[in-house]
Amino acid sequence: MADRYTKTETGRAEIRARVHALTRTARNLLLIIDPSRDGANWVSMVQGASAADLQTLVDAGLVSLLGGPSVAPSVPPAEPEPSATSSAAPSTGPGALETSSLSYSDLYDLLPSLAKQHLGLMKGYRFVLAIEKADGLAGLQLVARDLLAEIERAKGAAVARSARRALLLP
Repeated sequence: MADRYTKTETGRAEIRARVHALTRTARNLLLIIDPSRDGANWVSMVQGASAADLQTLVDAGLVSLLGGPSVAPSVPPAEPEPSATSSAAPSTGPGALETSSLSYSDLYDLLPSLAKQHLGLMKGYRFVLAIEKADGLAGLQLVARDLLAEIERAKGAAVARSARRALLLP
């Protein structure tokens, strides 16, 4: 279980729709898992979770090995991006992310890691939920702007600048 895992499109949809009959521990594991840590570390962080819960998520196609084959190739994450990008274009201001070259999937994978790294697991969890609810690239950009503001408030301007650089922002 030293491998790193990432949510698939099916896993992201499961968080919103709750189609699968997952145990509480498996659902909690699905909510927090991202490529920032290995599978064993995530399992140890969810009380009562075991390797079997992680395997359940893999078998259901809700998570996959980082860099491994996507379980749901028929649902490409890039489809909603062009319309979301065009609707986000008018967004201007100090926290606007229109100059970032990150794609939807890059931003989706990076934001939870930044939230947990700079705000801790519990405060970062609120942002993980917001990321899961975000609609397209424009929604993720709004969450990123809020995350940067929270990081600046909690850790200061220097740490916020570092997070902005991680998001490929000036």
